[in-house]
Formats: sequence, C-alpha cells, structure tokens
Amino acid sequence: MSESLIFALVIALTVYMFMRRLRMIKQQKKLKAEEEARGGEPPENPASMPRLGTPGTITRDQMKQLKDNDFTPERQWSEEEAQLILDTVTYLRVVIYMVTGEASPPIDVQNEILKFILTDDELREYVYEWGLNRTRDEHAAPQPVLERTEAFAKVEAAVLERWESS
Repeated sequence: MSESLIFALVIALTVYMFMRRLRMIKQQKKLKAEEEARGGEPPENPASMPRLGTPGTITRDQMKQLKDNDFTPERQWSEEEAQLILDTVTYLRVVIYMVTGEASPPIDVQNEILKFILTDDELREYVYEWGLNRTRDEHAAPQPVLERTEAFAKVEAAVLERWESS
C-alpha cells in the first residue's frame, strides 16, 4: 500500500514538473516572439535600457540579490540584464562612496544614477565589461576599487549634480 502511494506521488510530481517546464518554455517563446515583433519598431522609450539575453532566464540567486538591493525583479528579465543591474548598482555605490563618502546613499539618488548609466550606451557597455572582468576576489570585496576613467568621470559628474540637488 505505501509503495503504491509513493509510486503515485512520484508520478504526480514528475507530471507536475513536466507540465511546469512546458509552461515556462511556452512563456519564453511568447516573450521572445513579442521581442522580435517589436524589433523593427522604434523604441517606445528612448531613455530605456535595450534588452539583453534571453527573456525569462533570470536565476533565483539573482532575484534574491536584487531583492536584497531593494529591487523588485521581474521573471521576464534575462540573466544578463539582472547581472548588469547588479553590477551597475555595485559600481554606482562605489562611485558615490568615493565621491561623497556616503556608504548608504538615498534610494532616489541611486535610482537616478542607475537610470543615467543604463540609458547611456557607452556607460552601460563600460559597466557591463567591468562586471564581466571582475575577479572572484573583487566580487568578495565589500568595496571594490575603481579606476578613474572617462566613464568614472561621467558618473562622478552625475553623482555630484544629483547629490547637490537632493
């Protein structure tokens, strides 16, 4: 009796997982089709970040990290988009700390700087590459050290401008 019950439970769980997987694949295809359909049109909002990667591939770890950083993650984000946002938040917080000495800046300032970086093609690409090139030791460090590059100078100017106005 108990073996039959366990067997039935295993079958039910397998069917559930299979159906869930099919539903997720269908949802990813739908998101991809919508993305391709919008591909030929001009962007809806020119001050938005272009899509990266395959929609719907965000990991649970990234969702947790985003929540820890006061973000509400979306299941439709790609793994690359989520990582770019996490790297950008790290980068902007380090810049703010280096410029102002403030370890926990106001959320509204962070959001403005985040939007500034992600909507600027050069800055977004720089931070994306910076995130990819960080070593494990740098990821583990509480406060990474940044080089004072042209990108740093642009973000620094934006931080100072927004810091004074807030």
